[in-house]
Amino acid sequence: MTLPLIRASTAADLPALVELHNAASPDQPTTLAVQTFKEQSRRPELPFGRLVAERSGQVCGVTTFSRNGWTAEPDKLGVSVTVHPEHQGQGVGRALYDALLAEMRPHRPIALSGTVREDNAVALHFAASRRFTEVARDQEVELLLSQLEPSMRQWALDGAAAAGYTLLTFGEYGRQVGTDAAWQRLHALDGDAGRDVPLPPGDTLETPTLERYRQTYDGHPNFDPELWFVAEKNGELVAVSQLWGSPLPDLLNTGFTGVARAHRGHRLAWALKYRALDEAVRRGKVRVRTANDALNLPMRRINAGLGFLPIPAYLTLSLTLNGWA
Repeated sequence: MTLPLIRASTAADLPALVELHNAASPDQPTTLAVQTFKEQSRRPELPFGRLVAERSGQVCGVTTFSRNGWTAEPDKLGVSVTVHPEHQGQGVGRALYDALLAEMRPHRPIALSGTVREDNAVALHFAASRRFTEVARDQEVELLLSQLEPSMRQWALDGAAAAGYTLLTFGEYGRQVGTDAAWQRLHALDGDAGRDVPLPPGDTLETPTLERYRQTYDGHPNFDPELWFVAEKNGELVAVSQLWGSPLPDLLNTGFTGVARAHRGHRLAWALKYRALDEAVRRGKVRVRTANDALNLPMRRINAGLGFLPIPAYLTLSLTLNGWA
């Protein structure tokens, strides 16, 4: 089998890349609208590169490197290699990865990281043979909404109400205080609550500017302000739990759930989760997924109490580089 042609990717490749992603990860599909949004909102000052592999004029693989805009380490890059299932085991991944290393050379990173699902034996072998090792684990869990555990609902809602908190959607909050003020307060909340989210070893959280933060979410095809639930007290935004749309019509995905440090202990995470899941039921959804770092025991306990059950985890794999020749 001849080696594929490796070339720089362009925006014209996006439809083929969506098809490739969905063939490789059918249970976590994407859409052209989502990928176009990401392409248009990428931060130009951060390192990014993408190469594709072609056979007979058809894209059969892709590899990327990028700097994570949520962490403060400029010399660590995230990498990915995806090969169409029909072309695996034919040298496509090896050719892409070798080309990727050459493409990254001007940035001289000291470490690379990527994520692999724990049941993807082919990808795990590929990474291990290149000396990547596991440094963190995100346990993904899924709830069949017909099996939502209701026993803590009233306890959670009563606790939040008794402490003087009001629960509403982010859309409702924005209509009360103004859209700009709502985003400003959400950005501040995220920066406070996000400090306690576990990160891979050596990583440091760096909350983006308000402008960049809002650009990440506002206008995203899967963003719906009526699926983000918040808690406020005296006008202050103090907790959030997000749901995101999915190309799978029966599924919603959970984003960030967090409570400001000064407002913990009032059952707000429980209460907002129940509000979100009740809305998912109202919309006729069947499943909700979420993931938490294995070390995030408080949130894992809440999700287990709601009835979420484990599905395959995503492993963060890291490689420390010993300089560039």
